[in-house]
Amino acid sequence: MHRVASSDEIRAGELFCTTIADTKLLFSRVDGEVKGVIDKCTHLGMPMRKGADKFDGQVIVCPFHGSRFDITTGENLDWVTNIMGMNAPKWACKMIEMGKKPAPLTQVRVVEENGEVLAEF
Repeated sequence: MHRVASSDEIRAGELFCTTIADTKLLFSRVDGEVKGVIDKCTHLGMPMRKGADKFDGQVIVCPFHGSRFDITTGENLDWVTNIMGMNAPKWACKMIEMGKKPAPLTQVRVVEENGEVLAEF
C-alpha cells in the first residue's frame, strides 16, 4: 500500500490528483468514502485530470473526447461525444471511437486508517 494523502486532503466534490511510483492517480470522496482510479482514459490513454473542471463530484469527463466515467466504479457512462471539447456529429464520434468498445477506468483499492489514505494499484 502506498500513502496517498491525509484523510482531510481528499474532499467531496473535488479531485485530488497525485503521482505515486510513476503512476498518475485521481481520488475523491463520495458518500464519505475515498474512491480512486488511474488517471488514464481508456480510449487513447489521455489524462483525465485535465477534465477536473467538469467533475461533478462523482462523474469525470475526458476533456479530449467527452467520455464520462463514474469515479466510484470506473464504469463508462457515455463513450466518445466530442472532439477536444467541441460537440461532434454522431458519425464523427463513431470514427473517433476507432472501433474501441467502452472500457472502465482502472480502479485503485483505497483504505483509510489513522487519518491517512492508502492505495494499492
